[in-house]
Amino acid sequence: MNSLADVVLEYYWFLNFCSDDELEPETAVKMMENLAHQIENDFSDPEKVALQEAAKRSLAFILREPDEHGYTPRALVTPEQKDFLQAIIDGHFSGPPIDED
Repeated sequence: MNSLADVVLEYYWFLNFCSDDELEPETAVKMMENLAHQIENDFSDPEKVALQEAAKRSLAFILREPDEHGYTPRALVTPEQKDFLQAIIDGHFSGPPIDED
């Protein structure tokens, strides 16, 4: 199930962070909302957990320590991208909770 969860996460990531040149924004939003609804309402608990684990793996990869050549992708990821993955890890499949303060 890990491979399937990785693909779903990659698709969800694309919908959230693609450019207007890659996909018309209204279409991306509709597809993203539909996917979030499906995850929240149609995915089984094990499928949700698999997606959360995929997000954990992705976040760990992004935030990993520099390799022997000094490369790490952490400088390339935005705070919004980190928040997106953390929201999924936390079980918020529609994105980070809105702070109502």
